[in-house]
This record gives sequence, structure tokens and C-alpha cells, in this order.
Amino acid sequence: MSLRRRDVVFGASAAALGSLLAAGSARGLVTQVASDDLYRVDDPATIIAAAREIMKEDWVGVLITIDESGMPRARPVGVGEPTDDWSLWIATRRGSRKTKQIAANPKAALHFGFDDIPNGHKNSYYASFMGVASVHTDQETISAHGPAKEYRAQWPDYPNDLALIRFRPNRLEVMGKGVKPSQALWQPQAAALPPKA
Repeated sequence: MSLRRRDVVFGASAAALGSLLAAGSARGLVTQVASDDLYRVDDPATIIAAAREIMKEDWVGVLITIDESGMPRARPVGVGEPTDDWSLWIATRRGSRKTKQIAANPKAALHFGFDDIPNGHKNSYYASFMGVASVHTDQETISAHGPAKEYRAQWPDYPNDLALIRFRPNRLEVMGKGVKPSQALWQPQAAALPPKA
């Protein structure tokens, strides 16, 4: 018998999840907003905590920008810890394609994921952030958010060839780490960022 990824990841029968969703709706916990396609069963704090845990396990994410022809472009990037306002900082070279793409179109996404193939996807997870990015080269920002000393050798003329990308997410989608998607559509749970007080 082969296990399908869907069955392993979701780990609950449709009937059990349906009961959970019905109970959540009765208590006002389930949110389905057509205008922004936000699906949520767990409270936002649980979803955000799961995303933090995912990012702590691997600080290399995939940054997606839009190029001049409207084509999405993806590449792995190192990502700093989120700041209090949930800004995520990424170091790159000045004049890189990603900096030019962000200058032309600030809409971006940042994705962290793990398939756990050796264990039949038992501990698979992902967190996807959607928002806007900006490029910074001023000394004050570099001093505050630049890479640690052990990484600076990647910039032969540091800090003159360093650019920092500030990614400001406004939405987060998570699957895994205890946060389960919709059984019917496999839609991940979502939360707004930064969280509302």
C-alpha cells in the first residue's frame, strides 16, 4: 500500500475535519473571506507561531519577484529574524537582478518549506509570506540590518557592494507544525501580518 502525500500531511479523515470545521464555525473560529481568499481555523497567534518555528529550522527561504516581462523569478536567500513590525531582511549584491525587479515592481513572496521525503512526508511543512519589498543601501540601514561579520566576505567591497532587501509581509499562509489545511481544497491557513493588536 502506498501512502499519498495528501493523506500523510493532513492526517485526519474528511469526516473528522468536517466536524472540527463545523464546531469552529459555531464558535466563530472559522474565517473564509472571499475578498482576500483567507482561510483560517486556528487563531492567528497559532499560525504565526508555526511560521516562526518553521523559519527557525531553516533561515534559507525562496524569494519570488516579478521580472520585466511579468514572469515570476525564484531564488534561495538567507533571511534574518523578523523584526517587531515583521520586516524580514535579506542581503544581496547591489545591482543584482532581484534588486532591479523589486525597484520596478515591489510585490514579492518569500517561501520556506520542507518535504520530509525520507519519513513519508510525516513532518512536511511550509510557510509562505506575501507582501512588498524595497532595496536599501544607506549606511544606517546596513549597520542595523546587515549580515553578521562571518558572512561579509561574500561582498569583496563591503559595504559598498551590499544591498539590503526589506521584505514586509502583509499575509502569511502556513501548513504543518500543527496547522492543518482545508481537506477539500488543500488550502493553507492564513493570517494577516503584522498581527493586529
